[in-house]
Amino acid sequence: MLQDLYKSFLKEMLTLIIFSMMLSHHMWLSVYLHSILKNHTAHACDGDLLVIKCPARTSVAVLSAFYGRRVPYKHLCPAASINDTVEEDTDCTSSTALEKVLSECQDERTCHLPVLAQVFGPDPCPLTTKYLLVSYKCRPENIHRKW
Repeated sequence: MLQDLYKSFLKEMLTLIIFSMMLSHHMWLSVYLHSILKNHTAHACDGDLLVIKCPARTSVAVLSAFYGRRVPYKHLCPAASINDTVEEDTDCTSSTALEKVLSECQDERTCHLPVLAQVFGPDPCPLTTKYLLVSYKCRPENIHRKW
């Protein structure tokens, strides 16, 4: 009788362990899928380094990129010294930002971009502190089969 009770206990423990492992795998898979299916946004201010990193076996798929300024300093990347006599330019856009980000980051697992006017071509507004804003997905890498 004691042996049967012990066997039953072991069977229940084994079931709990297997269930726990399955649940743990499911949670990892859920987190992984969430990280590769959602859109990500990264930004960095002038003088900083923008870092984009996707999980293992995925790569960056750039959706959009903006370098310049669209919002006032108080909302994003404040200027080091604000000159009250100069009106801030919130209509400042680099036409080469998407091209540059695509060339550096597309299909890479990670990329590092220095946020400097000289990286993005002619400075569209030299007296304005700018930022880089990138929208991207982490796309699963292609699986190549050998036939």
